[in-house]
Amino acid sequence: MAFGGKRLHTALRYGLTQALLSATALACRQPMAQVIAREYGSRIVSAPVGILASCHRGDSLQLDRVIMKRAALLPHASFTQAQDLGPEGSGLTQYARSIAQRIREVGAPDYKPRIHLDVYGTLGDLFGNDMDRLARYMQQLAEAVAPFELLIETPVIADDRAGQIELLGRLKAALQARGTRIGLIADEWCNTLEDIRVFADAKPCDYVQIKTPDLGGINNSIEAVLYCKERGMGCCLGGTANETDISARITAQIAMATGPDFLMSKPGIGADEGLMILTNEMLRTLALTRHTAAASA
Repeated sequence: MAFGGKRLHTALRYGLTQALLSATALACRQPMAQVIAREYGSRIVSAPVGILASCHRGDSLQLDRVIMKRAALLPHASFTQAQDLGPEGSGLTQYARSIAQRIREVGAPDYKPRIHLDVYGTLGDLFGNDMDRLARYMQQLAEAVAPFELLIETPVIADDRAGQIELLGRLKAALQARGTRIGLIADEWCNTLEDIRVFADAKPCDYVQIKTPDLGGINNSIEAVLYCKERGMGCCLGGTANETDISARITAQIAMATGPDFLMSKPGIGADEGLMILTNEMLRTLALTRHTAAASA
């Protein structure tokens, strides 16, 4: 859609498509997930999609709350500078080990979340993109959080998309050679529907983050999830903490209709609000779809 010869701004496309979906759902007297599933030929998932609870690194009480709420993934944290990692990554290792220890201390015996850390390319900076050193360190990091599964988002950052795919592919191969199981997540240089298709085809990593506002119209986010599933690429339906409760709820509806591997908690970076808004939206949607199915049986 263009206005005055220019394509509408990404944010406008994001908001307008949400409004159109909401209006269609109201007119059809159906949850938005049902409208999406019908239009795209998908199937609504049978249980809420797991949520990555984004926590502040220094907030131990917040960490305890998301553990007790049984978040599927945690804590995201944010390591944005190589100096945050400590000498040879010792600070990151200590932090990751403390997360695993706290889960064992206050979590239920059957609670087995995945530990997710976003490092914004700082591991590549720390080790100079030396894949042997980096893979050796990441193997130690995985051992520090055992028996919990470890996911690392953006361990390295290149100067362009092709370089990012090449770097992640080399790291993935180095980890596989060591027999190290770590889920690698692409974020940087994976910002549009076209980017996501390229990453899903190349498979240099295990997951991509689908940043809903960056993709513009929510039709692109829907298609991105479905394309990843078709190609066997894991995906996180994410975005930014700086969203509204409306866009967060609609993201949950998209997740229910498409089935990404997990959601990023939003809005806010407090974890509690995102977990509450997304979880309640998914539970309401499940209740409504089950009621509709029972009534029509």
